[in-house]
Amino acid sequence: MGFWENIALAFAGLKSNKMRSFLTMLGIIIGISSVIAISTLGSIMEASVMDIFNSQGGSNLVGFQLTMKDDAARDYIMDEDFITGDMIKDVQEKYGDEIDAVIMSAGYSSGKMTLHRKEYDINLYGVNSGYIRSSMTKMVAGRYISDKDCDQMRSTCVISDKQAQKVFGSIRGAIGKSISVTVGGQITDLTVVGVYEYQLSGIMSAMVNMTGEDWNGEIYMPYSTYNRNMGMNDDSFYYFNVNTKTGVDATEFCDKVQSYINNTYYRDNDSIEVMYQTAESQMAMIDQVLGTLQVAISVIAGISLLVGGIGVMNIMLVSVTERTREIGVRKAMGAPNSAIRMQFIVESIIICLIGGAIGILLGIGLGNIAGVIVGTMAPPSLGSIVLAVGFSMGIGVFFGYYPANRAAKLDPIEALRYE
Repeated sequence: MGFWENIALAFAGLKSNKMRSFLTMLGIIIGISSVIAISTLGSIMEASVMDIFNSQGGSNLVGFQLTMKDDAARDYIMDEDFITGDMIKDVQEKYGDEIDAVIMSAGYSSGKMTLHRKEYDINLYGVNSGYIRSSMTKMVAGRYISDKDCDQMRSTCVISDKQAQKVFGSIRGAIGKSISVTVGGQITDLTVVGVYEYQLSGIMSAMVNMTGEDWNGEIYMPYSTYNRNMGMNDDSFYYFNVNTKTGVDATEFCDKVQSYINNTYYRDNDSIEVMYQTAESQMAMIDQVLGTLQVAISVIAGISLLVGGIGVMNIMLVSVTERTREIGVRKAMGAPNSAIRMQFIVESIIICLIGGAIGILLGIGLGNIAGVIVGTMAPPSLGSIVLAVGFSMGIGVFFGYYPANRAAKLDPIEALRYE
């Protein structure tokens, strides 16, 4: 019997037992679709993170933060250890030719905004003028926080266009208006000097869609005013970021700045120093985490494929039992063991390939749905599709061989007697 005849027999067997064949394929379908969907979702998340990465300055963004020395005399940070605004200004003046913007943030806190006896949930950020360069913020009215706002500890703020529409009725109408915010138990009146366009990344947008949570509560104010309201030193930072100019080698720049700060300001500090981190190294860490997550979930999907393969082997054993008499007739007519073996292996492969094809289509569909929800589309990797097809064929051969070999070894006389 030729190869194509075996394929025809396989399809005839599937047609005669449609429901049983589908249930046999189900484990393969679930496993393959999971692998494809996970691969696609990983690509979508990577693309979404890359969008955020590029919007924040990409490879030009570097950060400097406090860290404990290897031989630290203590395991805590004191007030005098913090980076000061004067240190940052010194760095900006010394390496100004290589710096595009210095980004400073005092942190953020959850709070309340009160207007006309109504309270609105907010997140309040203390920032400097350069912070806008590391965010996806686009001003639509007024101005952003300025250096003078920070130096003079002004009570100014920037709100979103959604907040302006909700609270003041229009974007332009919000400029110059006053709002009361409560953060850390302190009530402060802030004057709105600017309105920014409310935007979310793909991942954050998906979270809003799933949870229904309103994320339009970000309000920006001068870091010095923020620190004062929080009862902290108005000019101290745990970290600061820098956007280097195009063409500047980020690692070389960071090495110079780190060495300068540590040798100038932390030389006599027995526990604390400053270390740097580039955006590229952060991306590498994120990629590693995403890769590990994908592998972990893919292992779970692989277990589903294994269970599906066992199901294929089980149904092929049933098929051999049901067709014992047919096998006896074929062997009595001179069919060699290899022909019998090949017939059942081909049937097993066909089951797995059909299940794999359905799984691939289902996985691509699920991946596209995830892309629509997140707002970032990414095609499934060709490697995952090839792996899925190859795995399907491998399962067909591996789990089909034992039933096929058992069929090939049947004694023709005993097979003919089988009822």
